[in-house]
Amino acid sequence: MYLNISMNESTRNYLILLVIIIIFVVQCIFLNFTQDDAFISYRYVENFTSGNGLVFNSGERVEGYTNFLWIIILSLFSKLSFNIIVTSKILGVASGCICLFLLYKVSSLFFPKKDWFFSLFPPLLLTASSAFAYWSISGLETAFFVMMVLLSVHLYISYSRLWAVTCAVSALIRPEGALIFGMLFLYKLLFEKTPPRKSLFELGEFVLLLLPFLIFKLVYYGDILPNPFYAKTGFSREYVKSGLEYFWLFLQHYGLWGLVYLIPLFLYKSLELRGRLLMWLVYLYTLYVILIGGDVLQVHRFFLPILPLLCLLVVWGVRNFLVKFIHGFRTQTVASFVFLSMSAIFFLFPCKWIRSVRASERNLVESTRSIADYLKKYYGDNFSIATTTIGSISCYLGTKVKVIDMLGLTDRYISRNPEKNEGITATWKERKYNTRYLLSLDPDFILFSTGYKPSAPAEKALLLNSKFRENYYILPMPSGHTEFRTIFKRKGEYIKENKVFPDPQFIDPFCEGVYLQLRGRYQEAIRKLEKAASVGPVDFAWVYWLIGECYYQVEDYPSAERYLKSAIGIDDWSVMAHADLLGIYQKQGRQKEASEESRKILFYDPDFPW
Repeated sequence: MYLNISMNESTRNYLILLVIIIIFVVQCIFLNFTQDDAFISYRYVENFTSGNGLVFNSGERVEGYTNFLWIIILSLFSKLSFNIIVTSKILGVASGCICLFLLYKVSSLFFPKKDWFFSLFPPLLLTASSAFAYWSISGLETAFFVMMVLLSVHLYISYSRLWAVTCAVSALIRPEGALIFGMLFLYKLLFEKTPPRKSLFELGEFVLLLLPFLIFKLVYYGDILPNPFYAKTGFSREYVKSGLEYFWLFLQHYGLWGLVYLIPLFLYKSLELRGRLLMWLVYLYTLYVILIGGDVLQVHRFFLPILPLLCLLVVWGVRNFLVKFIHGFRTQTVASFVFLSMSAIFFLFPCKWIRSVRASERNLVESTRSIADYLKKYYGDNFSIATTTIGSISCYLGTKVKVIDMLGLTDRYISRNPEKNEGITATWKERKYNTRYLLSLDPDFILFSTGYKPSAPAEKALLLNSKFRENYYILPMPSGHTEFRTIFKRKGEYIKENKVFPDPQFIDPFCEGVYLQLRGRYQEAIRKLEKAASVGPVDFAWVYWLIGECYYQVEDYPSAERYLKSAIGIDDWSVMAHADLLGIYQKQGRQKEASEESRKILFYDPDFPW
């Protein structure tokens, strides 16, 4: 009889959990997209399975990834002729489902059997947090890593020595796995008062399992830390400020403006050791995220490993409060109302923002795919390209094309030798670049993240270099391409010395002018661009073309012609200026001048999209 009741209770719980998991899967399907950074892993997989080695560019041994085991798993599926993009999504969603199951199992250890329903609320809150579904379907290893972290915590709380093994596996997925092990190991020594001798076994397991991987990294890449660690992170006031901003946005979306972090503190004395362990993991990991400056990607990716534990802590805290002041059936009713309301807040509050980020990411991938198709059609695969968004463009161009990461994720020199240019402002968290080194590589094309408008510090700093201003021209893309409509193409060999303009004060008004011009606010754009022209370098032809373009759009043709001719006078390769002059002359019936402009366009750009 007892066994039958227990089985019924277990079945009921698992059925409810199954409904929660189905809701999660539906969310994933609805949010379906591929994160641009996932394509970096796909390119490593393609090179690895093609026999080029575990590299981004053939012949360049740089560990530009932070998800070794994920790449190896995808490589195995690739060898079996599986589509790795689809496979990465299926593995991500499957990992997310297992995370919900593991969170339920961990939660069951915290609540008595009579309060079974409380064990289901943490998975419910995690499912309601759309960031979890967002990253599970993204193609990245995030959900897989969260799954291994949860498994490690479950094994640790269950007093299984295998927790060190799963921590080692998680460290193969992401470097933060070593941090999780370190926090669990320290907790064992400091709070559980475990004698060091008894803990040496777990430490030995962890080290021995990772030792072959570390030796491989040293031999193959010449470093233990992955290259993105040098390119993305830092420990300075600027990084801490970014980290605090990143944390504050997380608190607004999933932290109830800090209340979620405060609830466990108020009830700390009533926590057992395993409850305090969750607090230890959540608060220390949060501090780590803040110190490294947060994540360059949006939608709270770096907080996902601790989000399930945070959900559990909140449910535990609210449950203790309700049990203390409310008794009987009312406890279950009030708890259901509280957590359903909290789930609605978690889902609805960041919903519009997450959809917007997803739409931008999808546009980025589709736009770069169009550019890759265009470049392959007209230039084959015997060229190099430098860009600040290396993911999808590098994958769609193929492994024969050399792709230079302007931010240094896959370039050892840039990540370790960043350039310093005071006065360059940007919202991008990627602050490391080296434009002089980049230009010394003579990339055939340079692609900005937003067309001809520089936004990343690495893009803005290029404007200071005479080699970039004089030896690259704006190549328009065919109509129909949305996000990226231009790319910078190298003219040829640059025999002069590259001179760096000393004062970057012209860059901000130039960028603001481009922004206004792209949004049709031409008079405002003219004022900003004229300011940039007055304080910028004399060979900066693009600013004069843009002023002429603005006058052209408002049909002030005499002013437009004057500025467009100024741009051409500085640089006759100003194809866009020639195109605008052609439009003016055709409108005015000046056929001779129009024919001359048409000839110039065809001379400089035979594939100009008329």
